[in-house]
Amino acid sequence: MPRDKELFEALTEDTVKRAEEMCASLSTTLGLERRGQTTYYQGAVSDMTTNSGRFTKVTVAETGRERNVTVISDAPLSETRKALLVYRMAPGNDMKYIGSIGEPRSGNRQDDEPGQQYFARFDIQQDVRKGSPK
Repeated sequence: MPRDKELFEALTEDTVKRAEEMCASLSTTLGLERRGQTTYYQGAVSDMTTNSGRFTKVTVAETGRERNVTVISDAPLSETRKALLVYRMAPGNDMKYIGSIGEPRSGNRQDDEPGQQYFARFDIQQDVRKGSPK
């Protein structure tokens, strides 16, 4: 329980405002792509261990597991224990999670160009959407 409280306290009003602004700037066209059974969404992630307030655009891939997703970026993301991830599943359905980003790796599929995309696991620790179940 103390850990959940610590995560929630880390979400300042400024962070919430930045997340809302990022969600507002996301495309209303989802641009879904399928590789096998995976659905992709456009989003952004911010490392909360730095006070930069900077969001990095990412593509979010569902993993089929409830507590993590894969984030795909054009540059390697920093491994961190506390990050804010926002993405839009559908108009009016913005996802906002605090979690950790694992070690990034470059693409390893045959059609992935080396150094073009980086993949990292985002482990969800807390859903921070307004009105979400705690």
